Amino acid sequence: MRKGELTRRNIILKSATIFNKKGYMTTSMNDIIQETNIQKGGIYRHFKDKEQLMVESFQFSTEIMQNHLQASVLQHENATDRLIAFVEAFLELSIGEPIVGGCPIFNAAIEMDDLEGNTLLPSINEAMDIMINWLVKIIEDGISNQELKQSVKPYDTAIYIVSTLEGGLVLDRLKNDGQLTKVISNNLKQYISMIATERQ
Repeated sequence: MRKGELTRRNIILKSATIFNKKGYMTTSMNDIIQETNIQKGGIYRHFKDKEQLMVESFQFSTEIMQNHLQASVLQHENATDRLIAFVEAFLELSIGEPIVGGCPIFNAAIEMDDLEGNTLLPSINEAMDIMINWLVKIIEDGISNQELKQSVKPYDTAIYIVSTLEGGLVLDRLKNDGQLTKVISNNLKQYISMIATERQ
């Protein structure tokens, strides 16, 4: 990479962390300057405004999260094992893996839900749709391969899993109780075993 590209990537990397921890609207350019050790003029040489930096930092965060989830899931063949791997990998967000601050999609969605027309909203919706649709595909494949029961509704099940996981991260942060993620994990694993067919 050229020096300019490395600088730009470094700005996104460090901004992504602080945006996800502190919030997109509450993070100031002074926070970014302090985190990156690059002056405002240097930052604006690479990004036209704070909104562009927000969008690219968010996309960077979600890409890291998606890669983490995929790497965990693709180690398995059976749909049941893939769903369990998804749950376990997602809940690692509670300990700052692979991103500090929790799920970037949820964090941004809560912050932006009342800011109609915000440039970040399309990216948030797209990232959530990617995650849900990916789960739907795992579930559909599981039904086709007779690994999951034929009565399972793929979209409904994906929504249930995602909403339970997101809610679990919120409770974990609120209560600061490491046992809560274990409760969420165990209950979702039990649910997944209920929708699975008997293995031959």
